[in-house]
Amino acid sequence: MSRRERRRSEQPRRARRSVGSAIVTVIGELMLTAGVLVLLFIGWKMSLNDSNIDRSQERAAAGISQGWQQEAAPGTGGQATSTPGDPSIHPEGNDIFGVLYIQRLGDQWQRPIARGVEKKPVLDHIGFGWYPDTNMPGQVGNFAVAAHRGGQGSSLRYVDSLTVGDKMVIETKDGWYTYTYRNTEYVMDVDVNVLNPVPQSSVQATDRLLTVTSCNPYPFTNGERIISYGVLDNFQPRSAGAPASLDYLQKG
Repeated sequence: MSRRERRRSEQPRRARRSVGSAIVTVIGELMLTAGVLVLLFIGWKMSLNDSNIDRSQERAAAGISQGWQQEAAPGTGGQATSTPGDPSIHPEGNDIFGVLYIQRLGDQWQRPIARGVEKKPVLDHIGFGWYPDTNMPGQVGNFAVAAHRGGQGSSLRYVDSLTVGDKMVIETKDGWYTYTYRNTEYVMDVDVNVLNPVPQSSVQATDRLLTVTSCNPYPFTNGERIISYGVLDNFQPRSAGAPASLDYLQKG
């Protein structure tokens, strides 16, 4: 076979390979595009779900607070104190017993607090969970709670924006415990000493502390925890009315 004849016989095979390569390329591009669209859809759905849970938890917290206010016996003249007695609440199971307010985290930011830190139903649905082995609000020692930073409402997404002096208010049926944010600490997820009456210490407690724990970094944890600490300023009984630091809720 001459050189010219060989070239002629190879041309159809090259054409077939070119068509085949083009088809494979098109299919690959379509699959890549479909994959990107699926990822975008999943991201959009997660974001929408996150936003819906966020609003749902805020509405739930507002409803709980309104219920306590309606149930409270009429009274006036209560005084704020920096040394409150033990609270009258004794939550069991996954009872909701408190509401946490932190203005720095949003204009209408408020979250229910339940007993226990189980992922379901507490952290995924209710919002915040209280470590039952820690102290109750206002007591000498450490009132420690946990919540998600990314997903399921992302309650603590912006917790790293807290500024010294920010108010962190715990409401129960008894009244309002106002804590002042002090500092943030980053630890590994196995460090449970942050839950001690005096975090990271074994000395006897004298302060009344609030410890807020969450995953770090946002939105995906790498085994770290971000820990935010507050110190009690005062307790304001329900008869005295809500503290001025919660006025932002009326303006939202």
